Amino acid sequence: MRLLVTGGLGFIGSNFVRWSLAAHPALRITNLDLRVFPFGQCPDDLRTKAAFAAPEIARFHAEDVGPRTDVYHLALCCWYWLARMLPDGIPGAGLDAFHHELPPLRIYAPMVPEGIETVLRQGLALIAAQRFTSPSGMVEALREAVQRARTRRRWTGSIRWEIGPHTRAGRTKEALQKPNEDQVLVREHQNPPRALVAVADGISTCDVGSGQTASLIATVALDKAFNERARGSDFADKITDLCRRGTQTLLDWAMEKGYADQLAQGRDLMGTTLTAGWLEGRELQLANLGDSRAYLIDGPLIEQLTVDGDLGSYLLGRRTPPEQLRELGLMAKALRECIGGCTVTPSGKVEVMDDSCIPALTRWPLLPGDIVVLCSDGLVEEGAFLDDAALGELVQAHRKLPAQELAELLADAADALQRLPTPLEPEGFGDNISCVVVKILTIDN
Repeated sequence: MRLLVTGGLGFIGSNFVRWSLAAHPALRITNLDLRVFPFGQCPDDLRTKAAFAAPEIARFHAEDVGPRTDVYHLALCCWYWLARMLPDGIPGAGLDAFHHELPPLRIYAPMVPEGIETVLRQGLALIAAQRFTSPSGMVEALREAVQRARTRRRWTGSIRWEIGPHTRAGRTKEALQKPNEDQVLVREHQNPPRALVAVADGISTCDVGSGQTASLIATVALDKAFNERARGSDFADKITDLCRRGTQTLLDWAMEKGYADQLAQGRDLMGTTLTAGWLEGRELQLANLGDSRAYLIDGPLIEQLTVDGDLGSYLLGRRTPPEQLRELGLMAKALRECIGGCTVTPSGKVEVMDDSCIPALTRWPLLPGDIVVLCSDGLVEEGAFLDDAALGELVQAHRKLPAQELAELLADAADALQRLPTPLEPEGFGDNISCVVVKILTIDN
């Protein structure tokens, strides 16, 4: 598909985009209902569609309208197309209702190829000066990203890997003499080379049991399930079954310990996140429950490969308007998916919630030079510890370090952002920190 986007001399008002299919199914027609106004002016009667107006148009910043506005609209069309939101755009009151901060594209398109969202994010930057200078510049960046994704899938060489795990309580929890409720797991097998890597973050707010117990049980069961005989062809079925059985094991433990009445009254059973990866051949398979994450760092590119299993992501995936999540506040971060947790039936029976312990499964091709990071939210959490960009910059600046040293360096950086307890903040601010760093190398290295 080729798009012709005009701009730079004025700007366009009206319902910005409506798509329709013509006789040929590959043809898409845009009706812009053109009205042209002098550059630098913003008329009072400008008609826009809230789901398609760039920030500078929605906020009547006429001085910022120009070719970079065209970039925004082109990136937005691509984003909506991949998210299956055309012709109407994102549900709700429009982009300005949530300050034009679009959710992660992977919530709507989990298998979008690596690098595509990174390009679109630059095209959708809130500040016009941070976007591509012209639509053609963005198109070229997209072309390069697509070519890189194709190279990943066509490459036929061989790789090996170097793995470095690290976990710590974090200095805030240590000062409070609280345990590390995270677990990391690395198991490597040979003939053929295979590896299992995992991060589990025990939920600290449970009423029955503990997050430390839940994450330990989950990783022990995972280790036993993926022994020397395990193969990549078994991964999806095995780990899906393991997550279901792991949840049942936690519930059985609580019932045997005499917590049936508390659970029937709605008390929270212990649970844990789990992000697990299986390396074999030139592929990484991922299984994810909860908000522990997996990232791919490919040169300057950093991209989250997993989708957080929290309430907010669940609601967004079911087309809840993003502005409604703002009304939920911190509740949007509450985990909806994990190993653990239970529900009470109308008859009063306590049982496993089947839909909350089924992991999301994805597969990713690997290239030499890639670095994969699995981590708990004590390492990466926007606005709290490291964010995606900071993680990518640290990895890129220290990518020559051995995997083990790099994992410890990342944990040090997150730990430095924690706050120790004080009289004004008795609990301080911090969390357990865990990560597994996987460096992808060529056989000859």
